[in-house]
Amino acid sequence: MATKYRVYKTPRSINTLAGIIKDINDNLSDDLDFYIVEAGARQKGDIDEIARFINPHIAIVGQIGEQHIEYFKSLENIRNTKMELLKSDRLEQAFVHVSANVKKDKNIVIYGNDLKNINSTLDGISFEMQLDDITEQFHTKLLGSFNANNLEVVILTALYLEIKIEDIKKSIENISTVEHRLQKIEANGKIIIDDSYNGNLQGMLSSYDLINTYVGRKVIVTPGIVESSEEANIKLAKKIDDIFDLVIITGKVNLKILSQYIVRAEKLILKDKDELQNILASHTQTGDIILFSNDAPTFM
Repeated sequence: MATKYRVYKTPRSINTLAGIIKDINDNLSDDLDFYIVEAGARQKGDIDEIARFINPHIAIVGQIGEQHIEYFKSLENIRNTKMELLKSDRLEQAFVHVSANVKKDKNIVIYGNDLKNINSTLDGISFEMQLDDITEQFHTKLLGSFNANNLEVVILTALYLEIKIEDIKKSIENISTVEHRLQKIEANGKIIIDDSYNGNLQGMLSSYDLINTYVGRKVIVTPGIVESSEEANIKLAKKIDDIFDLVIITGKVNLKILSQYIVRAEKLILKDKDELQNILASHTQTGDIILFSNDAPTFM
């Protein structure tokens, strides 16, 4: 959007009503065309408050998943809470993921089914998208196939705002990696993938598929999924066991499940995160790839 408009977004993980109000008071200037706001929730009504306060012209509802199911108890509650974003008196256009099961309307675009030939490697993602009668090709330096789905709605929104397809492609090609979201770092002959801010099942499984493309020894540091179901962590553990050679388990929340369902890979239980750097130094070697999955190391 910045190729055509003056744009400002809520910084980092500011997504509560109080945080948004403070951001507006402290940082929002008067000469902007667009203010992009992230709306987060821990309970029913949180997004409703933000939507009624911001009163957005454009709303984007992402995929309905199990993140925060500990608070919401069911996918239906998560879905209904996310859909509160559409409660705006001046809503012009909404882009809603197909998983929300809403009907297409004159001001609702359903996305999530228009991508094909997605190819995700440690060098980035390429994919095709059908736009009217034309198949357009895109490439980005971002990692993880799920980011193609995120970019699908980015492309649709940009086209709605009359940004040229050439400018969209160029922006997507050069988009910067977000810190702690599949951030690639090379150090001492090892590849580090910092995905410590990714805490949902589909995103974490997708990151494991990405690591699986690497030819070499694979190491993961993870507590599992903290705010999710036992079933999700069992699925996660089985996938980890299929792909990784060394698993460093942090935290006690999912220790029992991960220990039970990770049987092939070597396991280390980390009781003190301050010891992580020493553990990695003594148990990893040149040529290894190390994934921080839903766990931020203190030394990074």
